[in-house]
Amino acid sequence: MRQWFLGLVAVASAAGVAVADEKAEAVIKKAIEAHGGADALNKYKASKSTMKGEVSVAGNDTEFTGDVAFALPDRLRMTINLEVMGMKISVVQVANGDKVKRTVKVGDTVVPAEDDGKDEIRFGVIGRQVQMLTPLLDATKFSVKGADDADVNGKKAAVVVVTPKAIDREIKLYFDKESGLLVKAGHKGRGPGDGGAPVEVYQESYFSDFKKVNGVQVPTKVVLNHDGKKFMTATTSDHELLDKLDEKEFAIDD
Repeated sequence: MRQWFLGLVAVASAAGVAVADEKAEAVIKKAIEAHGGADALNKYKASKSTMKGEVSVAGNDTEFTGDVAFALPDRLRMTINLEVMGMKISVVQVANGDKVKRTVKVGDTVVPAEDDGKDEIRFGVIGRQVQMLTPLLDATKFSVKGADDADVNGKKAAVVVVTPKAIDREIKLYFDKESGLLVKAGHKGRGPGDGGAPVEVYQESYFSDFKKVNGVQVPTKVVLNHDGKKFMTATTSDHELLDKLDEKEFAIDD
């Protein structure tokens, strides 16, 4: 059980894209318009939201709550709270520039976290950058190529293959061909294996139930699969799009 807590990773959403060919550029520009347009997407540099749902713990669906805060260019805080066999668990992941930290508490006891979780937190920062969509056209941050269309939940989706410059990890993005919205992302990552220890998995994130917040289309439901099996379902609420956030949100104790 202790190994599972160390292997728990937070919800990672989306990935980045840059102009690498005409097909990819056209798909991203359509997505920008579908999500509210460049002006609306660029207006806000920070965001906050709360979440709740279920996550698989040792094969059992376990309820959780949490919250997320993000501020450009590279600050992220994510908290997940749950209870397993009467034990209250808190997982806090923070990125602030080059500093990254994950803290796992079981009751009042801090459980030492494994170093390899830091790459997943950094990858989460990239995902939050990408949710703004307009940074996806920055070729200094991402390389991209178009791919064949695919089916997502019975509907056709345009696909782009992305490699962020900051982390050498290929990502596939799926945009609904009719609406232009980002409906799925897939990439290799880390997750708790059958015994709880972190293992490599292929993560697929499905985005749905879009809601307009300050002119921006935001997904309020995310379903995560690990190697084709449901791992987490989360609904988000209390969305705030902001000019900035207090730096205390992202403080990291040495």
